[in-house]
Amino acid sequence: MKKLIAVITILAAVSGSASAYFKGDVTKITGPDGYSGIKLDAVIGSDTFAIEPILETYTSDGATYDGKTLRTYSLRGSMDAEKYTVAALAGITPEVNNYSNRFVGGDITFTLTPGGGGHSRLAGPGSRAGSGGGKGVSRVDVGVGGKYTMHTQAQTVGADKETGQGEGSIFAGAKVLMVNISGSYTGYSYGDQDAVTFGLVPGHTFATNTLPKSSVNVKLDLPGQPLVTPFVSYTATKYKAYAGQAVSDSTALLLGAYIDFDMVKANVGYQVFDQDGKDSYISLGVGISF
Repeated sequence: MKKLIAVITILAAVSGSASAYFKGDVTKITGPDGYSGIKLDAVIGSDTFAIEPILETYTSDGATYDGKTLRTYSLRGSMDAEKYTVAALAGITPEVNNYSNRFVGGDITFTLTPGGGGHSRLAGPGSRAGSGGGKGVSRVDVGVGGKYTMHTQAQTVGADKETGQGEGSIFAGAKVLMVNISGSYTGYSYGDQDAVTFGLVPGHTFATNTLPKSSVNVKLDLPGQPLVTPFVSYTATKYKAYAGQAVSDSTALLLGAYIDFDMVKANVGYQVFDQDGKDSYISLGVGISF
């Protein structure tokens, strides 16, 4: 997967046209129990096609990680038109502490308002932080997405344990005057729940090993302010029982801002996660685009 991402990235860079663009971001997340995460995200594209290699790392002192680092490598490719974006996703998490996963997915987003296309949408996997939206008074983007993950827990004796996790999402975003608002609903289904699971819930800045059942996220940002775009995001999640024990529902409130210096952009976020007690996560990021 590392070699594949590198090769495709190089090919895209050298074969670009005059309309090619590049966006790169690095984000650092810290939290309780020594939680530390890093996300490296790059988008290389043209008017009609883009690829997005992503590296995410996670570690903490808690039992989930035991001080070791998990790394998830993924690659998203998208075809962009004025009125829609179609994308596919694939990735892996190599084995750490006997756990690994592999996943595939896809999504499609439609822009319902005239003249509102572009390289980013207002909602879904194709959305971009701080997007100012399309032309005119309003813009509406809607879409659906799906993802399937196979979680594997290696065993020293006998067959490895596996848990299949399917997720389907619907999402929408709108730009009204200078306000961007977006929302999503994600539902989950599972096969045999033999292995532990691991991943991010939409709207959370951190990864967990729980079994989400459904999640709703709503986000509001205010582009157009001088340099700074404030935003707020709220996520409510329900969970399936884990290891035979009921798991309490959770809420997460994220407050932050994007800072735009044209080619250089930065972001900061503070998320309060409430599930039988409150935990705080801080994210800091910086990116470039040209």
